[in-house]
Amino acid sequence: MQKHSIVEVLGCSGSIGIPRQGTTSFLIDDDILIDAGTGVCELDFARLEKIEHVLITHTHLDHICSLPFLVDTVGVGRPRPLRVYAMQSVLDSLHKHIFNEDIWPDFTRIPNETNPVMEFVPLEPEDHLVLGDRTLFTVAVEHTVPAVGVFLKTPTGAWCFSGDTHQTDRLYQVINQMPDIRYFFIESAFPDREKWLADLAKHLCPDLLFAELDKLRNTCEIWISHLKPREHDLIQRELKQYQGLQQLKVLSAGMKFQI
Repeated sequence: MQKHSIVEVLGCSGSIGIPRQGTTSFLIDDDILIDAGTGVCELDFARLEKIEHVLITHTHLDHICSLPFLVDTVGVGRPRPLRVYAMQSVLDSLHKHIFNEDIWPDFTRIPNETNPVMEFVPLEPEDHLVLGDRTLFTVAVEHTVPAVGVFLKTPTGAWCFSGDTHQTDRLYQVINQMPDIRYFFIESAFPDREKWLADLAKHLCPDLLFAELDKLRNTCEIWISHLKPREHDLIQRELKQYQGLQQLKVLSAGMKFQI
């Protein structure tokens, strides 16, 4: 029998302020991390040591802040480098602004350049990353900085995470070509009364989200992430007004999804 992959929600909040609901980070099968928000801090050392691959969707702090601590914690005891995948522009920013010897050590050169504890691997939109029987691939989405959504495809199903996004099209074109997709995680950061802020920050609010979901042709469970803590309850109430075929459900840290 084919083994299923598990996607575990480590963090899915739009900011800090809700206990044990860290910022964006999803763990796949113990060894693949999608984004490295504060949710990673909930893992103990034994689980941190098992992470081999980290895919970063974009450079914003709520998606990268635990990466320096992760590599520092597991560090020189690793048998092979922690591989960090992202667009080249994202990797360049991480090098320039974080792993620059001022803010944090450059672990791509520790203990030395030929034997580092962390390795940066460029992964551009539409690229495929094959890890055993799992394939990750990304598509560009619309945000204030270069950003991608992420797809996981396995022999038993598929999953999509939009990343931080505003109105976009390519994401839905790919989803609609995947009859085996089980779950779609997408954000709704602001309430409708702050649509102006969603437009400015290139995020979604329920009104914008509902229009985006009109592009969806496949049947899959839709789970909402990235709610801002101050407006969390208001956004949830507005999400209940969705007139689609299914209820929109809000993600919470600790949830696990079988793919």
